[in-house]
Amino acid sequence: MLTNKTILGLASACLLFVFTACNTTKSTMDDANKMAMAKMPKALLQGIEAHGGMKRWNEMQTWAYTIDRNDNPERQLTDLKTRKVLNKQKDYTVGFDGKEVWITPNKAAFGKGSPRFFHNLYWYFHAFPFVMTDPGINYEVLPQKEINGRMHDAIKISYNAGVGDAPDDYYIGHFDAETHQMYMLLYTVTYFQGKPGDKFNALIFDDWMEVNGLLVPNSMKGYKYADGKLGEQRYHRFFKDIELSTTPADQSMFEMPAGAEIDELISH
Repeated sequence: MLTNKTILGLASACLLFVFTACNTTKSTMDDANKMAMAKMPKALLQGIEAHGGMKRWNEMQTWAYTIDRNDNPERQLTDLKTRKVLNKQKDYTVGFDGKEVWITPNKAAFGKGSPRFFHNLYWYFHAFPFVMTDPGINYEVLPQKEINGRMHDAIKISYNAGVGDAPDDYYIGHFDAETHQMYMLLYTVTYFQGKPGDKFNALIFDDWMEVNGLLVPNSMKGYKYADGKLGEQRYHRFFKDIELSTTPADQSMFEMPAGAEIDELISH
């Protein structure tokens, strides 16, 4: 028979194990964050801090908003730890279960374009500069650039082979040298060609709001870009009902339903 003294001893041992395990996990995560941050350029670290900081970013579990696509509101939700996706519009639902991009009722309901290409496109843009801290990224510090009479620090990122659907993409984030907020993002699109390119498009972020401790865009403006200069404005996208949560998402919502159609990754 277990005595009260024995029971208390076992409980204390269990609590000690749980406490030690939690501390070990937290210590491991902290060490991983420190190692990741050690390779980041100073201008990027300043930019992340200006937008809420790595600690707060790492605490977030889900990111959601509503955006108009083809003149219809679409609710897009991303699990920040698994990068699974669920996008809902009146005519279709697109999901990413960690392996496949699926769509219901079928790809025809999506209209023009590839559901796989678009499933996380707007979220990825919306999540800058935080996604510049993802694993598998390489950094290059470029010369400062004057934009609209203000100096900006420029950080170029590229990806290791096999990272994401388009590892040959390049992005250049431009951060105000005084406020450290991101202002302009240059990006290439290689998903359909499958090879590196040097033709950039531009996004301007000049409309920010704080959501749950992080500074995120209310909107973004897309421009043509050539010879180092902004060209014609192509679009203006607005993000509504933005939510950032520290509560994990129900993973069952990302599962592919029966009858869904898969949009395969393009192979080159």
